[in-house]
Amino acid sequence: MKYYVFLFYFSFVSSLLSAQTVRSDSIKSITKDVSEIIKPNTLSTHPLGVFISRINHNFAVRSSAKPSFIFEISSGNIFLPYVKSYELTNPADQLIAQALPWHVREFNFDLNTVPSKTREFSADGVMRVYNFTYSLPINDQQELSIGIRSFSLDGGKYPFSILTSDNSIEWFHSHIAGGEDPFSRRHYGFDKAGITYKDENNNYLKVKAGNFMIAGIELNYFYYPKLGINQKYNLYLNYGVHLGINTSRYNPGADLGVSSSVIKKVVLKNNKTISFGLAAGALRQSIVRFGDYVRISNQNFLYSLEGLLNYKKKLRNNNYLSYGINYTIQSSFVKSEGFDTVILTGERIKTHWQQTLYHLYESLHGTSAIMTYSAKKTTYFVYLREDFKLDNAPDLQAGIGFKRILSR
Repeated sequence: MKYYVFLFYFSFVSSLLSAQTVRSDSIKSITKDVSEIIKPNTLSTHPLGVFISRINHNFAVRSSAKPSFIFEISSGNIFLPYVKSYELTNPADQLIAQALPWHVREFNFDLNTVPSKTREFSADGVMRVYNFTYSLPINDQQELSIGIRSFSLDGGKYPFSILTSDNSIEWFHSHIAGGEDPFSRRHYGFDKAGITYKDENNNYLKVKAGNFMIAGIELNYFYYPKLGINQKYNLYLNYGVHLGINTSRYNPGADLGVSSSVIKKVVLKNNKTISFGLAAGALRQSIVRFGDYVRISNQNFLYSLEGLLNYKKKLRNNNYLSYGINYTIQSSFVKSEGFDTVILTGERIKTHWQQTLYHLYESLHGTSAIMTYSAKKTTYFVYLREDFKLDNAPDLQAGIGFKRILSR
């Protein structure tokens, strides 16, 4: 993941910068009005990821003219039944495990005596993430922002979780797609909430129903270079530096990241615009530690790659309506090579019971459908996010929020 993300991104950028564009009369219809893309924070409401300052990629082409703030709420249904893993420490045992399919390893070792480190994880409920971000332009090429991220956990009962409740999701499975109770939610019970995670050093993370926590503060700096390709090809770049200060008692410390985005705009007739964006980022975890912590991830870096397709049109009242599709990939929380020597145990009620811990060894994926409505000073947005790999962390996620431009 860490290699192909940046190889693909920089190959894509290089091809765009070196591309030759044929000039024609239709190109003259491209104007200087490159209206901004307002993309919500579509980061997953992952029950462990919320404790880490992950990068929310930026697809703006220039700094805002005035200060602004964004407030958004995301709700995701998480369902991860209890699974325990044994990470074998004896080289001889590791060789035996490597030769066996993961789903039969449990029956070839005495788990009471085999040398190993254990990890345990279970999660249920609706995770709600609250993001508040204030942005301050320095000039038309530079911008600073400060954000606060927090979350709460509850059972997801009506009317607070119309889309992401257990009842809604299982109704969809039973009547539209997925089949009857494909994840065994009915076996474990609806509307429950709780998160328990134990790392390999026997440190515990626990979140109960009704808990609210401020998970971190984020500082971001964005630079929008003025290049000849801006007007010539309607092609734009931006660069970001991200400092995340994690404030929870489970992951006290600071993370530092960098990101870059390339955006191509095509202006159509009747004030319609199509934008294509690609972004990549790298987050160095735990550059500073403030105390004891739960080892959520054993990766030094988290890498991410994100693509965006956005269609925007001007309405008769001079407001804007836009639709977007966003796809994002993040490198795994746990080093993937470690899965070759791990033993997973748990209730084998459903066919993919192992996903609770198995998905931590895999890259995380998410697809979001976004709609925004922009008036003079305020933009409203909603989105739905789904992970089609079905790791249920979260299953379905919905978000809503607004951006307000402030007067100086």
